[in-house]
Amino acid sequence: MAKIENTTVYPLVTPNASDFVIGTDTSDDNRTVSFKISDITASGGLQDLQSVLDTPTTNTGGTAAGDISLTGNITVNGTVYPTTITAGGSTGTAGQLLSSTATGIQWIDVPINPCCSLDDTLAIGNTTARNILTTGSIGMSGASQGLSLVNSSVITLGTNCPITTEDNIRLALPSCVLDFNYGASISDGNNVLGTSGQIFTRGAAGVEWSTGIPAASMPTLQEVLNAGNSADLIGMAFTGVSNTTFSAGSSIQSFASNVWSGTNGFSSNGGTPATSGINLTGSLSDGFSTGTASQVLTSTATGVSWADLSTVGVSSVSATVPIAAAFPADPITIAPGVGGVIVRQNIYAGGSLIGCVPTGGTASNFLRGDGTWVTPTGAVSSVSVLASGTSGGLTDAIKISPTTGAVQVQSNAFDGSDKVGHVPDASAAGATTDFLRADGTWATPSGGSSGFGGLQTFMLTQAKTGVTANNYMTLALNNVNTTGDRTVFSTDLGSSSPAVMAGTMTDGQHVAGCFLYNPVTSSCLTATPAMKCCDIYFQYLPELSGHNFTLEIWKTSVCTSGTYTAAGSATISSIAGTLTCDSITFVSAALQTLQIGEAYFITVKQDNTLVANDFLLNLTVRYEMVA
Repeated sequence: MAKIENTTVYPLVTPNASDFVIGTDTSDDNRTVSFKISDITASGGLQDLQSVLDTPTTNTGGTAAGDISLTGNITVNGTVYPTTITAGGSTGTAGQLLSSTATGIQWIDVPINPCCSLDDTLAIGNTTARNILTTGSIGMSGASQGLSLVNSSVITLGTNCPITTEDNIRLALPSCVLDFNYGASISDGNNVLGTSGQIFTRGAAGVEWSTGIPAASMPTLQEVLNAGNSADLIGMAFTGVSNTTFSAGSSIQSFASNVWSGTNGFSSNGGTPATSGINLTGSLSDGFSTGTASQVLTSTATGVSWADLSTVGVSSVSATVPIAAAFPADPITIAPGVGGVIVRQNIYAGGSLIGCVPTGGTASNFLRGDGTWVTPTGAVSSVSVLASGTSGGLTDAIKISPTTGAVQVQSNAFDGSDKVGHVPDASAAGATTDFLRADGTWATPSGGSSGFGGLQTFMLTQAKTGVTANNYMTLALNNVNTTGDRTVFSTDLGSSSPAVMAGTMTDGQHVAGCFLYNPVTSSCLTATPAMKCCDIYFQYLPELSGHNFTLEIWKTSVCTSGTYTAAGSATISSIAGTLTCDSITFVSAALQTLQIGEAYFITVKQDNTLVANDFLLNLTVRYEMVA
């Protein structure tokens, strides 16, 4: 069976009532049947517009996406909601009106002379609840005509909307207010708004802004004081050169504590309290106290001070020639106590008498207990140094003889055993290689030579993958990660140095990282117990370039973890396949030596993160045993 759209098989014809159409009988299991067109129209009739719009239940038949073209009239009893109206082939422009042409409609501009004037409109009705918006002016003329605002109505002026008047603006009632909202300003006749602090005044040319109160408006001091002459919690400050004058009959009365820092003059010199320069009815302080009864006020050159009268009674002091002391308790005689005081010094006269040293002494004399100068007898006359001897049987390193007269001093050399003396001459001995024996002779030491030493080489490599930048790596915890005779760096200590880790370092990490140590016990001679690392030399061969490789050693304890001191380091810029040879730089000479029970702990790190970074490292330590 061909498709129905095949007009060759099924040609198009004008339908008749007796023509058949194919359909489906829903009452007989959707069997295909034929209908006559007359039967279809007879059962339901042809559809009108109302039946199309009255689609059952949904009422969606009134919507169509196509155009409708009618040659008849449309009568609408409801509302039309057009989005545009086309008249004369145009939808018009903004502001145009729809106008009749007698035979149709068209869009036209607003007429210049509309049908109605404002008077015509107001004659119909002059009351509205709508706003009036105009871009022009509103003019009012005629006697007694005005703009009346009632019921709290206001005039609101927007930006650049001034009020211009050639007459008065009058507020009729006391309750009326001219209100300037926040941010508003007043302009003078020159369109000037004024500056902060200026006031609005009337000048010769009209109102204007003034800086400060004009002289004509400035009140006098008398007017201010007449208005009120009491000040509460506020004072006055006078600056610059000025005078405050009080005429006769005026006075200052103060109940407060006053400070006078300048120079103040009191010129009155009358002999009564009423005419004196200062009439002091209270106490007077010198800055520290008001003194005690009978004290007087004295000058200290820069101030005043209260003093006892007895201390200021001396008018002069003079000295006289010393005389022999008459009394043991009077080395100086002062008389009288007031007036012209004379001070006499008494000479020492022997025994218990007190006094000054008398005249007459020489460089070879001394003052005897009887107050006289005498020449000493039995004293040492000279001191000379003898050639050094040997202590022999003496127990004194220095011999002095005699004790009076010409004294001789002799230093004895150490002669062995218990014979005390100075260190003997070593010029004929081996100097720095010999030592002083107990028998007093210089000899070469036997055994425990500080010349003993050796070399020790360590073959190390890096075999850990996923190396993190700036993490400290030390040697493997066991032999699982070793390659041949080489020990690998595979223990990651994290970003903290051994010194920072301190007590958190595990014993396993501690043992793994200690590569050189001085044993705690030894059967060797103890004359040279310390192990001095003269040099730590290394060979470094990296696989990758572009990072800095840092080798560090830390001084620690052999058998106790927890304390690590940076002893030396070296940093190399890695170049793939390029051999670098260098030495560790020690922090200090003291850190080059391992005492008994001390060890060196080793770490390496690099400054970037790599998936894998293999390198070869040979480490050689040259050391010697020292005392």
